[in-house]
Amino acid sequence: MSKFQEYLPIYEGDRFCLMCGQACPVRRMTRNESTSPHGWALLISSVQRGMLQWNAETVDVLYHCSDCGNCQGNCATDRPLPYAIQAARANVVQLGHTPARVKALDEKFQQWSNPYGEPPQVDTMQVLKDAWDALTKKHDADTARKNAVILFVGDAAYHLKPQVVDAAEKILRALGDEPIRFREGRASGYLPYSVGLWDTARRLAQEVVLALQLSGAARVITLSTYDAHALKNVYAELGVALPDNVNVMTLVDYLAAASAGDKLNMQPRQNIAYTYHDPSQAVRLKSHGLNARVLATEALGSEPREMLYRETIATPVGNSGGLAFTQPALAETLARTRIQEAKSTGAEIILTDDPLDTATLEKYADGMQVWNLFQVIAEQMADSKSA
Repeated sequence: MSKFQEYLPIYEGDRFCLMCGQACPVRRMTRNESTSPHGWALLISSVQRGMLQWNAETVDVLYHCSDCGNCQGNCATDRPLPYAIQAARANVVQLGHTPARVKALDEKFQQWSNPYGEPPQVDTMQVLKDAWDALTKKHDADTARKNAVILFVGDAAYHLKPQVVDAAEKILRALGDEPIRFREGRASGYLPYSVGLWDTARRLAQEVVLALQLSGAARVITLSTYDAHALKNVYAELGVALPDNVNVMTLVDYLAAASAGDKLNMQPRQNIAYTYHDPSQAVRLKSHGLNARVLATEALGSEPREMLYRETIATPVGNSGGLAFTQPALAETLARTRIQEAKSTGAEIILTDDPLDTATLEKYADGMQVWNLFQVIAEQMADSKSA
């Protein structure tokens, strides 16, 4: 049975439910019930019932969903509507109704394994082997295995915010870890999954899993919430299983644990008026928002000035759901709206952790300063050592 068929009860059951509508950022932008959680469920169900058909107009409506997870995060019964909508997109592609922009995106993935440009021309397995050999020369095998951390760099961090990768390595080394860069310049598979390109997404997922199996890695730390969501949740949707021994967590969660153990030793800044942006997919990662706020408070010396739309109702900035590629005008509106929400708090700085969301907020900053949490922590750790 396909994932689309598995989710038929979700489309049927959610088509007239309005309970999560207030949490949908797209509905807030469009003010149109057709582009809301129940609207998408009703659309898919109507096609199944023969009342509508897939064409340019109906497919366009389906591709307005931001896959932010807010509807499920605000569902009293935790119904997986976002996953069902992505399965419907995969079904649309399978039926031959792939939007032109999605076809163009797939061409980039076929060429580069990412949507941004040429990745490093390296053999991933050789890189992992060389890194492991270097570690075992410095330490005995048991110590190397204990200290080694696979740092899942991904595509956006490598191509758009490489400074975040450097900051992450600096922090991990200060904690006594030995980070090994992994998947530099190449996607985890989230983006093609979200736009219905499941064959492409599955290929990328299988590449990741094979490399992790052969590496014997136990700890994988992601910089991106998108990549963490992909490894933790999306791969199962694609029928790809991570090795049993692999533990995946975001760098935020990893550092929160270190902070609780008093290992970070940061010198906090003072008198910083800032707000925190919950990156897309954070709602699907338990405690991510809380952990990020704790770290931010320790690094900046005060709690963030909270936006109205935060945590389970946060406004995404147009990256999730593939909107930046399939609905660029809507994606830009979401990003600009988020900046205005940040300004309304009286903050001068908007802080976030995901590299892709950081780059997008910088693009539409409109006079606001945009800081990345990992870069701030790396700077404050350096300051504390020199103080």
